[in-house]
Amino acid sequence: MDNSSSFAAIFSLLVVLVVVGLLIALIVVLIRKSVQQSKLSDETYYKVLQALPTDKQIIFTMQYNSFKKNPTTAVVLALFLGGLGIHKFYMGQVGLGILYLVFCWTYVPSFIALIEAFLISGQVRKHNHQKAIEISMMLGGTIPSGLLLT
Repeated sequence: MDNSSSFAAIFSLLVVLVVVGLLIALIVVLIRKSVQQSKLSDETYYKVLQALPTDKQIIFTMQYNSFKKNPTTAVVLALFLGGLGIHKFYMGQVGLGILYLVFCWTYVPSFIALIEAFLISGQVRKHNHQKAIEISMMLGGTIPSGLLLT
């Protein structure tokens, strides 16, 4: 092997290592953000739960747990299977999921999903917040001040 081919091999290896390192850093940042959003969702859940009468709290918890979404799961789905629209199916947006699936061969949904990976944890928090409010209202609870979404 001559010097130019060994240099090209080393350079290629370095490029691959840098790209893998950047991808790992991106995943870590997104998962940390999703954990923060999950904590905010939990705070909302506990505030709404405490505002309910004791006899309605178990019903609220059971219904909320059946509707809530996990921000970390949504981020991971958007990153790794977003080109197929799996994160849209997870969020209950079946129409958009099918659209992503139909156009997955163009790789456009993959690029969109990469951008959405940065935004989806906030969308999950809003979804969970809205579901907590809806279930509480259905059970006749009052919403603590400051929890209504604008």
